[in-house]
Amino acid sequence: MSYQLLKGKKGIIFGALNDQSIAWKVAERAHEEGAEFVLTNAPIAMRMGEINGLAEKTGSKIIPADATNIEDLENLVTQSMEILGGKIDFVLHSIGMSPNVRKGKHYTANNYPYYQQTMDVSAMSLHKTLATLYKHDAMNEWGSVVALTYIAAQRIFPDYNDMADAKSLLESIARSFGYHYGIAKKVRVNTISQSPTVTTAGQGIKGFSVFINNRSRYIHVVF
Repeated sequence: MSYQLLKGKKGIIFGALNDQSIAWKVAERAHEEGAEFVLTNAPIAMRMGEINGLAEKTGSKIIPADATNIEDLENLVTQSMEILGGKIDFVLHSIGMSPNVRKGKHYTANNYPYYQQTMDVSAMSLHKTLATLYKHDAMNEWGSVVALTYIAAQRIFPDYNDMADAKSLLESIARSFGYHYGIAKKVRVNTISQSPTVTTAGQGIKGFSVFINNRSRYIHVVF
């Protein structure tokens, strides 16, 4: 059921890869609630995914952008405002990637160039995105930027590896940039951590399937 809660709202959604992506589900629900938005992902991820089908389903334009590249972000923000006819109300940052996780590296023996790439893609990209939005005064007052984090930013999940460090940095960026953006432009910046969810990224983490299969053991309901 749709209540048109987002009717008239305009945004940018990063990170929809396929129908197992959280960003994909957000885009579908935002569309159902009346929002208009631009979809974006890194060119290499777009070649691997099914984003064209989502764009057709939601009536959205796609702008390829590497969120670690300032020039790409500048183009994304300016083009999005042109397509959407003005400033933006919401942005979803749903980006994360760790070569160390993909390569099966142990946290105590991580490859440092891979580590730097993890930080750039999974955390610094939020700062770069916010800085670009801020520079172009692209957000409406009381607009909202939400980035996806994970509990491993604050608790030890050994097999989450350097992604835990990246999520810690992501949350710090959200706090710090959120302060400045809020004071200057009344724009809200927050992070949110989902419950155990089967996603393309999540399935690449060692032990994740066991965690999913036994998740009922970790859920405690308090009355």
